[in-house]
Amino acid sequence: MKHAALPFLILFACQAAPPAPPEPVSQPPELWWGSGIHIEHAPQRPGDPDLGWELMMNEGYVGCGLPASAFPLLKYVTPVTPDEVLPGRTGPAAEFPFKWNYHVAESGVPLAVPNCLLCHAGRFNGEIVVGLGDAETDFTADFAIISKAVDFLEPLKHELFSAEENAELDKFVARVRKLGDITKMRTIGTNPANEIGVLLFSHRDPVTLEWSEEPLIELPYRERLPVDTPPWWRMAKKSTQFYNGMGRGDHRQTMMTASSLCVDDVSDAEEIDTYFHHVAAFVASVKPPKYPFVIDRERAAFGERVFEANCAGCHGHYGEDDSYPNLVIPLDVIRTDPVYAEAGPFLTEFVEWYNTSIYGTDAWLEPIVGYIAPPLDAVWATAPFFHNGSVPSIEDVLNSKARPRYWKRIDYDSRNFDEEKLGWPYETMTYGHNEAPAEERKYIYDTTQPGHWNTGHPFGDHLTDRERRAVLEYLKTL
Repeated sequence: MKHAALPFLILFACQAAPPAPPEPVSQPPELWWGSGIHIEHAPQRPGDPDLGWELMMNEGYVGCGLPASAFPLLKYVTPVTPDEVLPGRTGPAAEFPFKWNYHVAESGVPLAVPNCLLCHAGRFNGEIVVGLGDAETDFTADFAIISKAVDFLEPLKHELFSAEENAELDKFVARVRKLGDITKMRTIGTNPANEIGVLLFSHRDPVTLEWSEEPLIELPYRERLPVDTPPWWRMAKKSTQFYNGMGRGDHRQTMMTASSLCVDDVSDAEEIDTYFHHVAAFVASVKPPKYPFVIDRERAAFGERVFEANCAGCHGHYGEDDSYPNLVIPLDVIRTDPVYAEAGPFLTEFVEWYNTSIYGTDAWLEPIVGYIAPPLDAVWATAPFFHNGSVPSIEDVLNSKARPRYWKRIDYDSRNFDEEKLGWPYETMTYGHNEAPAEERKYIYDTTQPGHWNTGHPFGDHLTDRERRAVLEYLKTL
């Protein structure tokens, strides 16, 4: 009988054993998010996302461009490969590259005009991802994606086009030519959006939007401000636009400034404003992609605990407790490259221009000397990192001491992805732009150049290697 009680005692002992305490994780040496400046959400004009997609891909909100009849000829300078045509697109633009729309000008001339996907569609794992920032376009020449086509067509225009087509081409060329030296980036993939905006504002009267061939506002500086184009799927969470958080109010109006290359007067902008809330609604509806490779769930679970203790205060919580704090972190805390953050106070005239123009009716610019900590949904797909694209992988973001001073991508194949570091496979260089041969320079990211520093964000440095690996695994789940 005494042996009959043994199984019961063993079972009781197993049931009574307390659960093992969770493994401790590193804690931040200070609560960096405590210094953050919270930006409140502003009302957004409701719109129809499906209609917004149709308008984005078929409307002529950028109202000038190339004669549509020129597109068969452009295969000699920019071949249209099958992966540049969006599946399911219908109408006259069905065979256009996804960065162009078909639009009939008031003159009756059919045009190919740029659209939002010029910057806001990228490739990951061999597929076009609408809303992923483009990090492959070469802006190291004069607004290269367009000027290459213009350079090819201009000498032939009188042989190829009618007088009406040439008038439209001349208007487009004149505007594009204004986007000159200041829009030239040092490295392929970085975007000149800031310079383009400043230049276009400088050539327009803020009240009438009348175009002036000579700038009406003197540019306060000539240093380049490289930007890594952020993904659209962040917009549903963000209450402010731009890396320094200065875009406030209704997002549709700051997005509308993409049309300012070609509008002729306020009535043009007012017409675009009648439908651009639908485009903004589409942008806010874009969902982040799912990680397409294997995830170690056990390691990711540990990484979530590390993330919650060290990162969530700035970047938000995910899963059932999804929330995002919308914090601009002061420059003296984040300590990343200061040029963008410090540019706001020097752009007073341009801030005033925007805030007094039609684009500032329901929106406004309010610079802060700092950078917003972005939401991290599908952050693994968005290499390179930091506002200036100076860091090739998230592993390097989490370890400031490991960041390369000079680096270049191994290749531009979007299927070549580093699943361990979460980013681009890259080669560390021993020299930067000053020593590089001219033909190689644009492929090298040189973090010693002004505006291109990879300093700051030391917030992962105190983590152990194991914790850092676990956080990387967790980020794959977002």
